[in-house]
Order: sequence, then structure tokens, then C-alpha cells
Amino acid sequence: MNSKTVKQALLATAVAIAGLASTAGGASAYVACNRFGDCWHTDTRVHFPGVRLTFHSENWWDHHKTNSRYTWHDPDTGHDWHHGYWEHGTWHSG
Repeated sequence: MNSKTVKQALLATAVAIAGLASTAGGASAYVACNRFGDCWHTDTRVHFPGVRLTFHSENWWDHHKTNSRYTWHDPDTGHDWHHGYWEHGTWHSG
């Protein structure tokens, strides 16, 4: 293999890896928090009239999960995490 062929093969590999990485990000997970500090995991950016939510990445949760300013709600409490929100520790179906 000459150097031109090697460079082309490396470029093709890099393009393929970049393509896979961009499709792998499709199932993003978020942390939703309201202005009162209630936070929970969701895989969609839900919106409800009159409710202010802030969405963060999973990395944000990793860095803030021990912060006592936030109340963390566990997703396995039986709530439909796509159609509702927490406020003052109470689940509201959307």
C-alpha cells in the first residue's frame, strides 16, 4: 500500500466513525429540573403551559447529583416520564 492509499483508508475510517457517532446520539437522555429544584430523568424535552423546565445533559447530573439544592426523583416510581412533571415533590400528569 502506498501512502496515498493509506491516507484515503484512514480518511474513510474517520468519516465512518463520525457517522456512527452522530447516529448514536439520537437516543439522548436529559435531566429535567423545575425552578423549585425538583429534578428527574427524561428522554424527551417535554413542555407544559405555565411550567418552566430546564433541561440538562446526563453529564450535568453526574456533577450535581450530590447537591442538596436539588430533589432527585427516581424514574421507577410508576410515573409516565414522557407526560408529566414534578413540582414541590408531587407528580403532575401532563
